[in-house]
Formats: sequence, structure tokens, C-alpha cells
Amino acid sequence: MSTNAPAPSLFPKLLPDVLERFRAKRRRTRVVSIGSVKVGGDEPIRVQSMCTTHTWDVEATLGQIARLQAAGCEIVRLTVPSQKDADALPRIREGMKARGLVVPIVADIHFSPKMAMLAAEHCDKVRINPGNFHDGQKFFKVREYTDAEYQDELAQIEESFAPLVQRC
Repeated sequence: MSTNAPAPSLFPKLLPDVLERFRAKRRRTRVVSIGSVKVGGDEPIRVQSMCTTHTWDVEATLGQIARLQAAGCEIVRLTVPSQKDADALPRIREGMKARGLVVPIVADIHFSPKMAMLAAEHCDKVRINPGNFHDGQKFFKVREYTDAEYQDELAQIEESFAPLVQRC
């Protein structure tokens, strides 16, 4: 028997198992539409980005939307933190139509049920953070609730969130 023969390698046998552990696996989800773009289910993973402009700066925002769409972005998010930003949404929609921009627009909302309600009228989707939607910037405070306070908090969340769900 020759001692110079290479030992059989386990690597080729194990490689498929190792690679399988790192392969992306999608969870089963239902398909939803954001404007004309379907996401979830067996739909392809979609490319989205967020404008870095102030939403109230309509021309700058339209320019960035145009560049994102040209680069292959399928969904564009805009932040809508103030009334001034919400007031710009109809002008952004008009400008998109005039420029032939068809990418769906998502309003990114934090802290403001009122801004979410306004954005729902002009955007394809309203994205909220449930942790700060109802009680504004109080989410940084550590709070302990009694059972009664907790139930009251849930009722207040439903009171502020249900109208948005109905509008959407």
C-alpha cells in the first residue's frame, strides 16, 4: 500500500450540506399590492429605496424619484413627518404624472396618526411604526402599567389606529 496517496477529502461530500444551511429561504406569505407592484408570495424580491430629500421640497423629491425609477427602483418611500410634507404629496403626485413616473410611493410615518391619515389620500401605502404610532415620542420612557392602565392604552391605540385602517 502506498503512503503517498492523498487521503480522501470529506469537503466535497459536506459542501452541499454546508451551502444549504446558508441558502435563503422565504417564508410563505400572501401577495399584497403596493400600487401596481405585487410583493410577497412567489413574487420576486422587490427593490425599494427612500428619498433623502425633504418631502416638502417637491422639485428635489421629484428629481430623486425619477433617478430612483431610472435605476430600477420599484418602490419609493418618502418621509412625512409634518403638515408641510403632507401638503406636498398632491403636488408630488401631479409632478410624477407630468413626468411619466409610475413607481409606487410609500409614506413613512413616525409619531403622527394625523400625518398618516393625510398621506393615505395620496400614497400607495402608508408605513407606520406601531411602537411609536400612538403615543408619539413617549416610547423611550420606561413605563409599567397596571391592568387598567394597559387596557386604557389598548383602547387609545385602537381609537387612533382604526381610522387609518378604515381609510386605507
